[in-house]
Amino acid sequence: MPHPSVPRRPGPPPPTGLTDPVSLFAVPIGRAASSPGEALPVIQTLYRTPDDRFVIRTCLHLGPERGQACDVMVYDDEDALREALSAGGDGIDEALLAAAGLDRP
Repeated sequence: MPHPSVPRRPGPPPPTGLTDPVSLFAVPIGRAASSPGEALPVIQTLYRTPDDRFVIRTCLHLGPERGQACDVMVYDDEDALREALSAGGDGIDEALLAAAGLDRP
């Protein structure tokens, strides 16, 4: 049974149609993507774990022949998440917070 503090909003399916391994232990709460036409498209998905940690899965789409490369980062709390995203200073990080409803302090 999911932890009561984990939002029950369903997340979008993983981009490849395969099982998203992070969804095995966390609930997706937001997603952001780079602008259309980017040379290296990026999709970030933000998750919350039952113990109230945050996980960001960042996937770079390398093309149809090479597939995608993904990175997963875990943050202890919302402050650590905000600090990490503020260091990037790009629009996709801000869009990710907004998609998750965390864009308000």
